[in-house]
Amino acid sequence: MHKVLGSTAFLFAIGLASASFAADLSVETPPTAPIEQPVFTWTGFYVGVNGGGGFGGDDNFGLRSGGNYLGRFGKLEGSGFFGGGQVGYNYQIDPNWVIGLEADFQGSDIHDSFTNGGASGTSKINWFGTLRPRLGYAYDNTLFYGTGGLAYGHIDYKGSLAGVGSFDEDKTKAGWVLGAGVEHAFTDHVTAKLEYQYVDFGSFTAGGDALSSKATADFHSIRVGLNYKF
Repeated sequence: MHKVLGSTAFLFAIGLASASFAADLSVETPPTAPIEQPVFTWTGFYVGVNGGGGFGGDDNFGLRSGGNYLGRFGKLEGSGFFGGGQVGYNYQIDPNWVIGLEADFQGSDIHDSFTNGGASGTSKINWFGTLRPRLGYAYDNTLFYGTGGLAYGHIDYKGSLAGVGSFDEDKTKAGWVLGAGVEHAFTDHVTAKLEYQYVDFGSFTAGGDALSSKATADFHSIRVGLNYKF
């Protein structure tokens, strides 16, 4: 009797183990879903600050009096520092192209002066701004772009010639700007840029019949900027 009971218990245990093993075989462990990293996009509004330097103006300072050209007396090559802010919007066209619009405004001290015998001249750009579309190509978090559009600024322009007269004029002028840059996103919200611009405010006549000069205020610039993207 004991032998029969022992054999029965042994067979029962084997049956339970076999059923458990079969149940384990029938249940497949689902694969672990991959964790997707969020993809950065340049689309959105942003605001920021910028600063840099202007250089390389090319204003040949000539004088006229009573309708007569008296000659070229010097050259004004404006240079100096500026700083201000910008606001803009980017839209990324899948997968890499980015279009946008940016407006900026800067206070500046871009100036030059000369004295040549009895003649003297001074030019200073007190402030300027631009309104520019941008077109760029993005490599992940880095954007390479070109830009160009409207430029405007306030210019103080002075000149004098011994024995003839002098003038002191300030004007707000509109012109154009062309440039290129690179911008990198360090986080989803913080970007930094390095940008080159050439700014040309066109020409205007400073002074009057007694003494005048044709001003051609322009400059090259290198700037850095820091943006917060919303």
